[in-house]
Amino acid sequence: MLQVILTGILSFVSSDLDDIIVLTLLFTQRRKYRTGHIIAGQLLGIGSLVLISLLINYGLGLVATSILKWIGILPIILGVKYWYDYYYQSKSDNENMPETVVAQHSMIGNILGICLLTISNGADNIGIYVPLFTQYSNWELGVIIAVYGAMTLVWCYFGYRLASLPALQVRIERYRRWLIPLIFVLLGIYVLFKNGAFN
Repeated sequence: MLQVILTGILSFVSSDLDDIIVLTLLFTQRRKYRTGHIIAGQLLGIGSLVLISLLINYGLGLVATSILKWIGILPIILGVKYWYDYYYQSKSDNENMPETVVAQHSMIGNILGICLLTISNGADNIGIYVPLFTQYSNWELGVIIAVYGAMTLVWCYFGYRLASLPALQVRIERYRRWLIPLIFVLLGIYVLFKNGAFN
């Protein structure tokens, strides 16, 4: 049991170190994202990666793997959307909508956006998850998945704490109009090359 837990922790850490950077950036954008939305999106994204890995493990992931190599397009789209929102989007678009409708739309959009960002950034995790999952029984897989859930919350906490550093907040706030979109676009390009989309 202890060995399974340690394996889950080590496999998560080795495959998700870069997620802390993305989470830190997201937590600095508190005017756009609520903390709960970021955590929910991250959990949903990691859960989706685990589900895809299980499908591949059971021989059902041919379509998923062919699509995943192009998933780096998502951070690029998000980066362009960030840039557009910062420079062009008018708040008057939502003036005639009830506040509850706007809030609900924003919540769903934010959670799904973070989920897709997590999937695109962690697409290479599948290369670790699939061979790992083949080595364990169903109950051991359940333990590993539970460990991944707990470690996702730990990662969110680390990202939140890093984003709370005053020096980091000031710098990101000063340059966020171009820094955040640039980081997401570069992340998308990196993911595309890493997944062999152009090979």
